[in-house]
Amino acid sequence: MVSATRAHFTRALGNLQEQVLELGSRARRAVADSLTALINGDVELARATIAADVDINRQRYDIEFECYSLLVTEQPVASDMRIIVAALTLAGELERIADHGKKIAGTYLRMIEDPRPIPLGEVPALGELSLAMLDQALRAFADRDITAAEAICRTDDQADAQYKRAFNAIVRQMVEDPQRISAGTHLIGIAHELERVADRATNIAERVIYTVTGELIELNL
Repeated sequence: MVSATRAHFTRALGNLQEQVLELGSRARRAVADSLTALINGDVELARATIAADVDINRQRYDIEFECYSLLVTEQPVASDMRIIVAALTLAGELERIADHGKKIAGTYLRMIEDPRPIPLGEVPALGELSLAMLDQALRAFADRDITAAEAICRTDDQADAQYKRAFNAIVRQMVEDPQRISAGTHLIGIAHELERVADRATNIAERVIYTVTGELIELNL
């Protein structure tokens, strides 16, 4: 028979997971909206993405406070401890993913001031791949799915290759048309932010594996 104390703690862990997944949804939206703003030329969406970052930061700290509270008051066993530590780490990773979205939106707003625009090339495709990796990482966390978490490592190699292709294509355009150097520099920055989203999705996958197995492994080599 499960004690009332244990039942309460189990509910608290479930609530913690829901908070992390909600933060993940908001972080994803930040990246997706910034990418949409870039592709569609939506200035207002870019500004809204930047403004939303304040609440995302606050939610990250709320999750951290909850994690610390559970550690102090509940005396969790090893498996429960891993869940809490993973949630604590994921909160930081997800907040930083939202920061990448904020930076993309800010860079886009600076890009539109450039007199000579530059084609986006493979940058939108890199964004979609990074978002797909984040989706997979969040599902792996929700389901405690080690197989899905491990698969993200292979997808990260694709993201790295796509980033290199995007980078090289942008540089070629900058060389061919020096008037595009400013816009190209901004676009390279956006591509880098998207590549970092993919890296952080891999970090989340590593924490999923840790939560289930207790092993800390590095997938993003």
